[in-house]
Amino acid sequence: MKFETNRLVIRHPRMEDAADIFRNYAQDDEVTKYLTWRPHKELKETQRWIQYCIENANTKHSLMFVLHVKETSEAIGMIDFRLEGYKAHCGFVLAKKYWNQGLMTEAMQPLIEYFYEHPNIYRLWAAHDIENEASGKVMLKLGMRCEGVMSGTLMYPNISNEPRDSTYYSLDCRR
Repeated sequence: MKFETNRLVIRHPRMEDAADIFRNYAQDDEVTKYLTWRPHKELKETQRWIQYCIENANTKHSLMFVLHVKETSEAIGMIDFRLEGYKAHCGFVLAKKYWNQGLMTEAMQPLIEYFYEHPNIYRLWAAHDIENEASGKVMLKLGMRCEGVMSGTLMYPNISNEPRDSTYYSLDCRR
């Protein structure tokens, strides 16, 4: 499965993405601050992660995509959907160099359209740490509705060893 936008190619991961991912964000403390995994210390960690992603990129439980800049073919981020029956839970990451350029919103648009056409998915949802307002802005730009804050629901190991409050968003995929 592959999608294209004006500036991006969005496709399933390949092992050759690992070097770009490691260099562009997997080892970056600022980018990984609000993620559910710790920064990678060496390329081998990223390669193991990409191998896992390749194996789970297009299954009945998961869809994973790598974002590539069309101009350079460089891997700059990922989007992950965990499929849970009639729901899809979304997570995303983008290299810091590409923040505040509308790229994640652009990347998510064709994927949301895919879910509108998917007959078994009724709800797309996402959450972010209560302090990560930038992710919330992306979700709102995508037309997701803020459902509120839930206490102690997600672990962000780069911030705390205890579950933290998270803001939840959703999108009704039935048209």
